[in-house]
Amino acid sequence: MIIQSKFVYYEEKLQPKQIEIRKDMITGVYPYGQYKVDKDYGELIILPGLVDVHNHGYNGGESNTATRSWLKEWTEYLPSEGVTSTLASISSFPKKGLLKALKNIGDFIDKDNRTGTHILGVYEEGPFICSGKERGAQNLDFQIIPTKRVIDEFNRACNGHLIYVMIAPEMLKGDYSVIDYCIAKGMKVALGHTGASFDVCREAIAHGATSFTHTYNGMKGLHHREPGVVGAAMYSDECYCECICDGIHVNKYAANILARIKGKDRFILITDSVNIKGLKPGVYSFEEKGRTTTITKDGVGYITGTDTLAGSCHKLNHILDFAIHEAGIDTVTAFNAVTVNPMRMLGINDRGLIKENYKADLAVFDERFNNKATYIHGKLYGKKG
Repeated sequence: MIIQSKFVYYEEKLQPKQIEIRKDMITGVYPYGQYKVDKDYGELIILPGLVDVHNHGYNGGESNTATRSWLKEWTEYLPSEGVTSTLASISSFPKKGLLKALKNIGDFIDKDNRTGTHILGVYEEGPFICSGKERGAQNLDFQIIPTKRVIDEFNRACNGHLIYVMIAPEMLKGDYSVIDYCIAKGMKVALGHTGASFDVCREAIAHGATSFTHTYNGMKGLHHREPGVVGAAMYSDECYCECICDGIHVNKYAANILARIKGKDRFILITDSVNIKGLKPGVYSFEEKGRTTTITKDGVGYITGTDTLAGSCHKLNHILDFAIHEAGIDTVTAFNAVTVNPMRMLGINDRGLIKENYKADLAVFDERFNNKATYIHGKLYGKKG
């Protein structure tokens, strides 16, 4: 099969190209019009499939309470955003429930994730959170101190699919051996939901932490006498930074500043979408999380009775549109932030680019990034016209 467009994101440029797909792989990229095509997308944009590495849930469900049926519903929905790969992100929650959900996620990855968006693994955003206000909407009652034993317990529960772990480094009290352990196991470590000092963050990075969880949110801010977590994120050229670029969690100018500092190779756009995504405005009680959430008419979720954000309701293609058209982030930085950067951060090197011998994961958009078609391992999802 060969598809083409006048705007294919190839070698960090939008240019007229043809893409040849055989089975689940890209087998060639050719000049526009060179061969007879099966589908000409004209002036629509073709990007590598979008990657959402921080994605909790949708339509009332989430990874903390994942069942096989919900995981199937979720992965069949995500192609409508152009998302071809994601992580099942867990947060602070009763341990017994997390272990049950992790088992369901691991089994789904191993046995059932044959269609729809691919779950690459598990992202443990919680329960290794700090005790201070930076914990955000995460419930302190479910906080766990990270240890090698706990890491093994969670990893076994999901059949060895734990690949990304967030830790508030001040919890380690100067002993970073658990970060060393995660790295030795092939996991990536992020710093987040933390009030740590700049120096503590730099020590954690020296032990292998490579990323910052939803930068600006749930972390100690930048101050000229104590650069804090935000300062460490900006200073550390070797580290990736996630960002919820929606104008709600992060001001558009702050997102632009972060994107400029991290550049085209270390900036990652995420949704951080939770179970309220896809729900209508109203008040929802989530007993298992010990809280009630109010969704406003503008589609913003708050813990009821507070000004604390309860997580995101956004789609990744809408985040991408906001990043470019509202935050003014240049297209190369924005495109890389939803394609190749999250893959490189995870150490996955067979997708995230339109390139020969890469997986045929592709997303087709109009100029405002409304999804028109999605290809996952060469299979077409979405509109066929």
